[in-house]
Amino acid sequence: MRRSWMATGCALALSACKSPPAGPPAATSVSAEPTASAAPPTPSASAPPPAAPAPSGPDPKQYTWLGDKSVESPPAVDTLLARFPTPPSYERVKVEPGSFGHWLRHLPLAAAKTPVQSVKGAVVHPGDDQYLGAVVAIDYGKIDLQQSPDVVIRLHAEWLWAQGDKNISYRSATGLDMPLARWARGERLETQGASVIWLTKGRPAEVDHAEFRQYLNGVFTWANSTSLAQQSEPVEAERLVPGDFFLHTGSPGHALVVLDLAKKDDGKLLALLAQGLNPSQNVHVLQAGRATAWFSLRPGEPVITPHTKEFTWDGLRRLDRPKPVE
Repeated sequence: MRRSWMATGCALALSACKSPPAGPPAATSVSAEPTASAAPPTPSASAPPPAAPAPSGPDPKQYTWLGDKSVESPPAVDTLLARFPTPPSYERVKVEPGSFGHWLRHLPLAAAKTPVQSVKGAVVHPGDDQYLGAVVAIDYGKIDLQQSPDVVIRLHAEWLWAQGDKNISYRSATGLDMPLARWARGERLETQGASVIWLTKGRPAEVDHAEFRQYLNGVFTWANSTSLAQQSEPVEAERLVPGDFFLHTGSPGHALVVLDLAKKDDGKLLALLAQGLNPSQNVHVLQAGRATAWFSLRPGEPVITPHTKEFTWDGLRRLDRPKPVE
């Protein structure tokens, strides 16, 4: 099958083999030239003051870790939507307000040229790396837990939390359900031989975002790409929406998140893609070389991205809202 470089126009053992891109991107995104406009009239003394401009930055009510002082996130300066306009003749696909895809479309981003750093303090990709589109303004934790497939869980869980949906649960590699409700009752995950079990370790308490973040660390400790595959559902190419992800199972496991999609009238499809690898590091938007962050997706053909082995369409999956778990 022909390999095409994506152009123009989206826990346990988890590292990825490096594989160089197959070729250069084909086109660039073009911005429109600003046009001159007449100077506005001088307001009269009786004229009402001009309305304040609508905020264009990330909404801390939707991305609640931004206000959590217990975590260390890169400062947010703008959003995915603002940073990455579509190439000419492409339009973003429609997403429902409140959906996972809509939430991802407005993800907060760190300043341009922010490097990807790991939990070990090393620079994984410098800020001017040709394959780095942007760093997402979200923390990766203080210990090496939030690895590649965990990025899907982290984003999905933060979306549910922002919607006020506390029915949050993920599955361990041993098949154990790990609901937030049990954490709130004072239970904690502990090893028992080769398995993991819940044990009561404290009293029930109201879970704020800082405690929610600790719960996620517990999930990351026991989840992996195999358990993520078991909890998610396969998706046919024609049903692809923002929020779906490509998955490598086994060891090493890896996940590639589709943050956003844009389509042309002739059906050609572009995506903004994000990942985080092993060790824990900044979640980052990939770039298809210097020209553009939009990758071309051609159903049936491998999805080739920098730094990892190719993805196939039979690895496309979706994580829906969890079913209630006691």
